[in-house]
Amino acid sequence: MEDLIEKKEVQTIGEMLRNARTKQNKTLEEISEELCIRKYYLNAIENMDFNNIPPMPYGLGFIRSYADFLGLNSDRIVASYRQVMSGETETETNHEERQQEVSSPRLKHIVLGVLGLALLAVAWSVLPTTSKFEDTPEEVLTAVPEPVIVSEEEEKGALTEDKEKSEAPKDEEKAKPEVQTGAEKQLKKETEDKTKEDVKVKEAEKDTLKKSDKAVLPQMKIVLTGASWLELRQGKKVLLNGIYNKGFKYDIPSGKGLVITVGKPGSVQFLLNEKQIQVVTAAKRKNISLDSYFKTQD
Repeated sequence: MEDLIEKKEVQTIGEMLRNARTKQNKTLEEISEELCIRKYYLNAIENMDFNNIPPMPYGLGFIRSYADFLGLNSDRIVASYRQVMSGETETETNHEERQQEVSSPRLKHIVLGVLGLALLAVAWSVLPTTSKFEDTPEEVLTAVPEPVIVSEEEEKGALTEDKEKSEAPKDEEKAKPEVQTGAEKQLKKETEDKTKEDVKVKEAEKDTLKKSDKAVLPQMKIVLTGASWLELRQGKKVLLNGIYNKGFKYDIPSGKGLVITVGKPGSVQFLLNEKQIQVVTAAKRKNISLDSYFKTQD
C-alpha cells in the first residue's frame, strides 16, 4: 500500500510540472534554452525517470529552477521529491538490516560464556589461600626503629659545608675576567650591524609585497537588474546555479578557470573595480571565460 502511495506522489510531481508547462504553451526546447538545462533532463524530470535525473544536489537544483520558472511552489515540490527519495532509501536499508538480523549467528554468546568461566577458573587457582602476614613473627610486626640522634654541632657543620659547595662555583665565575681582543670586538660589531641591516631589508620586502598584492588583485562582482538564470563554475566546482531575482549581488572570487553562463544578458551587470564592463551579450552568453579579467597587472 505504501509503495502505491509513493508512486502516486512521484507521478503527481511530474504531471504537475508538465501540466503547468502545457497551460503556458511552453515547449521543452524553449525552457531548455531559457534555463540552460538540457532537454534530456527536463524530460526525465517530467517522467520521474530516477535513472536519468542527475544525483543530488544537481537534480534538486534542476527541479527547483524548473518549478520557479513555471511559477509553482518550488519548496513544496522539492520537499515532496526529497520525501519520495528518502522513503525508497529507508525501505532498502530496513530490508538489509532484517536480512542481517536473521542471518547473524548466535555463536558469539556461547563463546563469551565459555571464556568467562575459563577466566574465573584461572583466577581461583592463582589467588593465594593464606595471608602474607600469617607466617611473620609478632615481634617483627610490632618493632619500632630506633631514632638517629644528631648533635647540634654536627648539624651546623653539615649546613656550612653544603653552603660553601653551592657558592664556590659562583665565586669562580665572578673571578674570571672577560677579555676580548680588538679583532673580536670588530667582528662582533660587524655581525650585529649585518643582522640589523638584514632585518631592515626583510621588512622593506614585506611592505613591497603587500603593496603589490593589493595593486594586482582586481575586484569583480555581479549585480542583477532583473531575474535571470546564472551558472558560475571554477573547474568542476559549481559556485552559482539557478534563477536569481532583481537586486542579487555576488562577489566573484579571483582565480583561474572561472566560466559563466547567463540566461538574460540585459538583466546582468558586471563591475570590475566598481566600474561597469561588458562581459556578455545576447549573442555571447554561454560558457564565457573570466580568466582575462583576473590577469596580474604589471
